[in-house]
Amino acid sequence: MSFFSVIADGVIGVKDTIFKMKKIISILIILFIMSLPVWGSLQKAQDDSETIEEAIERIVQEHDDDANAHLDTGQSLKSHKASEIIDHLALSIVQDKIGDGEISLQKLLADHRILISAMESLDGWVVGGNQVLDFGCLRIYTDATSNDYSYAYVVPSYWTGLDWDKDFFWQSTIKLLATTNQQIYFGVGGSDYIGGYSGAGFYVDDGDLYCYHAVDSGGGYSYTTFQITGITLTDWHTYRIIFDETAGELSFYIDGVLKKTFDSGLPTSDTDEAIMFQAKTTENAAKSIIVSDVLFSTPK
Repeated sequence: MSFFSVIADGVIGVKDTIFKMKKIISILIILFIMSLPVWGSLQKAQDDSETIEEAIERIVQEHDDDANAHLDTGQSLKSHKASEIIDHLALSIVQDKIGDGEISLQKLLADHRILISAMESLDGWVVGGNQVLDFGCLRIYTDATSNDYSYAYVVPSYWTGLDWDKDFFWQSTIKLLATTNQQIYFGVGGSDYIGGYSGAGFYVDDGDLYCYHAVDSGGGYSYTTFQITGITLTDWHTYRIIFDETAGELSFYIDGVLKKTFDSGLPTSDTDEAIMFQAKTTENAAKSIIVSDVLFSTPK
């Protein structure tokens, strides 16, 4: 055997020994790691059997049960409580957080005109055609002659009825007695039959329901409309219009659900009429609109 063969065999033997040692060390490391206890299951101290994990759960629960948590100066709830404006997401404060009868009239804005009526009287209203006052509602109805119409509307004496430079809110609870062969308008401002320079509201043509805004074109009103489906007109529904002058948005709701927002091409011409209801028949049969209440608010 040559000298070099001996050297080669020795090198191979050393490598094999190193490889075996690495395997043994790896196995020992794995066994050591497996034998380590889970950190959370360790006792806090030699004289306390409570584990770290149990201690964390207990401290968290104590914090959750502490009615004064985060209320110290500089802490989150203290700052939140002291803020002039407590900011929440829009529509995140639901109505069941306010108890029945908890909103008093003195909390309403003193810088707004606020009109609330259960249609108990027609004093101050301009009427044409047929109207019948009942307990908590007003029926406006036509004669049984095609193209006959009836209406009721309000023209304030000392302030502009519909002012497009100001926010406004209108709401009424309404039902119809029929759905076909009629034209029904309700909302704010004027109409083709009432007159005026502008208006906005809901419109029933035959059996189809629309929301709209309109301007006097010099030869009658020019209407911008949007059709609303899925509403049974012979059932009571609460119709609402909100105008946000700053945002330039005119929004229409039915039973609290937003149906359409117009944000361009809105009227700018004010009109004397504030609130209006109108019924027209297009056959030889009477048509009616029943109004249970009306609410209107706008800055003074």
